[in-house]
Amino acid sequence: MSQLADLNPWLTMWAQPRGTIRSLVHNKPSYGVFYLAAIYALENFFFYANWWSFGLNISFFTILLTGIILCPFIGFVWLYFIGWIFHFSGRWLKGTAPAAHLRTALAWSKIPAVINLLMWFILIFVSPDVVFIQDGGGTSSLFVNFIAFILAVWSFVLLIQGIREVQGFSVGRSLANVLIAGAISSILLIIAFGLFRYFYMASV
Repeated sequence: MSQLADLNPWLTMWAQPRGTIRSLVHNKPSYGVFYLAAIYALENFFFYANWWSFGLNISFFTILLTGIILCPFIGFVWLYFIGWIFHFSGRWLKGTAPAAHLRTALAWSKIPAVINLLMWFILIFVSPDVVFIQDGGGTSSLFVNFIAFILAVWSFVLLIQGIREVQGFSVGRSLANVLIAGAISSILLIIAFGLFRYFYMASV
């Protein structure tokens, strides 16, 4: 743990992702991963609450409290679900990283979500009545979403570098691992939502 004590991954991950991940997996792979998963889940929850205009039918405090209460659990499920897919698909590319190390790389690649979440809380403070309504007429979320896009690109770069480090892959093979895992997870989510919609419509 001495190496990790001399390192602040919350700062170094931005510019030194491979060295940061190397230190984390050698010392404490679980360090910070569940906090980051929860932050990433909450940031996404706020985005979709705005995108789908939840604020038109649901009270502000209900949306806020629901996100804060549920997102640690959602983040935990996401982390293990996507970590398993990366572990499974990485085997096809001769990757040998354990699932715990992949979860480390995945979670820490989401560190830009910290800034996204901070911006959402600023919007919540400034315009609580319309923050969860798309184009609600208050402080625009367009700027937040633009910055979120830039940060998402950097998050993708961090993920590629993190997978490179734990799997020992080249850039190309790491990119392939990310794309294959993304395709698998997308297909599974589409199937899951399709089944949910089918059973929901059948019950009404």
